[in-house]
Amino acid sequence: MKKRTNNPRIWFALPYIIFMACFVVLPLLMLLYHAFFVDGFTFKAVTKYFGSRAEMATLWRSLQIAFIAAFFCLAIGYPTAYIITRIKNKKMQYLLLLLLIAPMWINGLLRTVALKNLAELLSIPNGRTLVIIGLVFDYLPFMILPIYLVLANIDKRYMEASADLGANPAITFLKITLPLSTGGIMAGFLMVFTPAVSTYYMSQYLGTTRTFMIGEELNLMFAKNHDYAGASVIALVLLLLVGISTLLTNRLSKIGNREGGVF
Repeated sequence: MKKRTNNPRIWFALPYIIFMACFVVLPLLMLLYHAFFVDGFTFKAVTKYFGSRAEMATLWRSLQIAFIAAFFCLAIGYPTAYIITRIKNKKMQYLLLLLLIAPMWINGLLRTVALKNLAELLSIPNGRTLVIIGLVFDYLPFMILPIYLVLANIDKRYMEASADLGANPAITFLKITLPLSTGGIMAGFLMVFTPAVSTYYMSQYLGTTRTFMIGEELNLMFAKNHDYAGASVIALVLLLLVGISTLLTNRLSKIGNREGGVF
């Protein structure tokens, strides 16, 4: 006869299960209901969304702006993270990281309004350029931190071995450092791209009608038009984009870690 064993540690997961059920599973079910089951099972809201040229233009515009912002964050964030890791004084490294993170303690909307006022003083008009600047300013720390963590944990013996084999610093960076930091690059890109593609206050305060983004449209449908079916479809599209981005970044990260660091 088998003895019944109770694991009391499983009860520690109960609060997390309740939280996930209330704030993840239940909202997702509500989105599915409004998108497909309001008037019986139908794809009316989905076909209406994907059949609209204006909706597709907004989605494509949002993807473009988010990708450009993530690219500039990478172009600025990687050298910044690399330079910080080259500083031998750990306290100085942490101080620089603290200075980079400090603006994040201020509400994002307040930072956006402050940037808008600064742009007005500098006579920079609202538009795509200002929206991208705002996104880079807002999400740059999300790119720097994961890259820094990966670079800081790379075993220094790899660089020493590369130097012993006659490789110069540029070759060492291209063959060792860059491939081994692929995971941080992908994580940072995802952490910037995901919120950037769904932002609404950034395009609302810094953009124009030509920079109307999907997050702003989602807010408009929910708050003003009360089009819950259309808004639910947009929310599901954003979730799908996040899922696809996560799968791609994980796949590319595994490829980079498997093939990187080899002469």
